[in-house]
Amino acid sequence: MKPGLRRYIKAAFNARPLGMFIAPNWIALGAFGLLGLVNPGFWVLGAGLELAYLYILSQSQRFRDHIDSLSGSKSMDDGRARLEALLAHLDRESQARWRQLSNRCQQILDTQPEDRVGLDVQADELGRLLWLYAKLLRTRVMLEGLLREVRQKGEDERTLERRANELTRSLEQASSDAMRRSIEAQIDILKRRAGRQAEAQAKLAHVDADLARIEQQVELLREETLLTSDASGLSRRIDTASSALTETVQWVKEQEDATADLDELLGEEPPLLTPLRRSHSDRS
Repeated sequence: MKPGLRRYIKAAFNARPLGMFIAPNWIALGAFGLLGLVNPGFWVLGAGLELAYLYILSQSQRFRDHIDSLSGSKSMDDGRARLEALLAHLDRESQARWRQLSNRCQQILDTQPEDRVGLDVQADELGRLLWLYAKLLRTRVMLEGLLREVRQKGEDERTLERRANELTRSLEQASSDAMRRSIEAQIDILKRRAGRQAEAQAKLAHVDADLARIEQQVELLREETLLTSDASGLSRRIDTASSALTETVQWVKEQEDATADLDELLGEEPPLLTPLRRSHSDRS
């Protein structure tokens, strides 16, 4: 049995109208079970009716659409929870940047007819862009926090390099081999710390460039939405914009691997960030 069909049959077995605490199917099974104690023929009749009921209801397109919508709602709720947890790790400025880009993406969807072909695909791709954007913002906050902390402690890259140079000059005055080895170890540590900070600066510049790239890409897509009526062409451009960031996605993944405590928050993007997309009733 296909996994999808099994899900529909299970839902049909437990289906209950609004306001009922017990599924009518359960009541019917219980009734036929009791009647079968009087006349076993009722068990055969009940089994046949049960199979017919499950088949008819599980094959109903309306019922399937309803079950799919419930599953989609759960995915949306899970996606929203993960997104909110990720945004909670951002400072106010970064949260404002994300919400501004989110509004731009929403405008791309809202300016198109709701029955336009490919709108769901566009929502998926824009959702992936927003998820990547949130990840980049989180990486930026972490890098900025690190660099700000060392500056406040007076241990920025230049200061560390200056201290390493001073210690190098003091090697000639070392009174013993043990003292010399200790100074050399300090020099090595200071140089490695300075190198890490230089790496953090380079990563921060990388993140800023990718953030600006996504912002400009979304702005271009928004402008094209207003100027074109070719839905398929627009969907292709959105897909291309998302695919073009493959290298950025891989780079972010590498940063996540180095931050194990955030793996749960910075995992794969939610199946669909549909909370970013309002229904017709919300917009009216």
